[in-house]
Amino acid sequence: MRLMELISNYNQIKDSIIKVKAYREGFVTNFFLSEEKCELLIKNKILYIVGFDKVFFLLHKDSCFYHLYYISPSLDSLDASLIQFIKNFNDLVLVVDIIGNDQSIEKIVSVFNSYNFLIYSKLNRMSRIVDPDSYIDDKRVTYATTEQGKEISLLLEKYFDRYCEQIPMIEEINTWIEENRILVIQDKDKIIGFVIFEINGVTSYLRYWFTHPDFREKKVGSSLLRRFFFESRHTKRQLFWVIESNENAIIRYKHYGFLPEKMFDIVLKKN
Repeated sequence: MRLMELISNYNQIKDSIIKVKAYREGFVTNFFLSEEKCELLIKNKILYIVGFDKVFFLLHKDSCFYHLYYISPSLDSLDASLIQFIKNFNDLVLVVDIIGNDQSIEKIVSVFNSYNFLIYSKLNRMSRIVDPDSYIDDKRVTYATTEQGKEISLLLEKYFDRYCEQIPMIEEINTWIEENRILVIQDKDKIIGFVIFEINGVTSYLRYWFTHPDFREKKVGSSLLRRFFFESRHTKRQLFWVIESNENAIIRYKHYGFLPEKMFDIVLKKN
């Protein structure tokens, strides 16, 4: 039986990518984790690798399942190696994200479907062009503090879907706090809303937008979002992924100028 190897160095991942590209057949992957994220997973000893023929699979251990990533020179190679992978690890709960436009991901989804990976959720990317005049000041909005990291983590765990919304680790939350990438609103020393965002060049990414259910319709969410717009005022485009079935959220995003793109994340799950 093939065993998963615990990754101890990021170079193991880079070497695997080089080996796959050396076949000069193409490159098929859903592995888009940053080096920073990988280093964190390696540090916590929750990132594994296993190779079959020309293909490498990486597994990120989450609380009760594994995120599955593949690095392959072709779809045919992926299909052939997936047979062996499932035989060896059929007892694992696996979640795989297939990202791209409808045409590019349809065949990949079909391959995983044939091995009993079922569609768990579908996310759609939305975007808006930056409007520098959209900010309305709200003194309630502040940067999160280090002391609030644990509370933010607990809120993410409680109100977000771990299988399809990529719940961050506490180390990531603390780093974002240090970088002033988390905005919060409090009520009686309790966080009732937050946004977590990232700015990369001319693009800003809205990672998480949350308003506590007890404080809806009190301009908590709108104040946080408008502050996010202000923080992103020097970028050109703002992006956000939304669960396609969340119609209420999509209506709100459209209200603020976000429009759906032809870019999707199909989340597949195998029990």
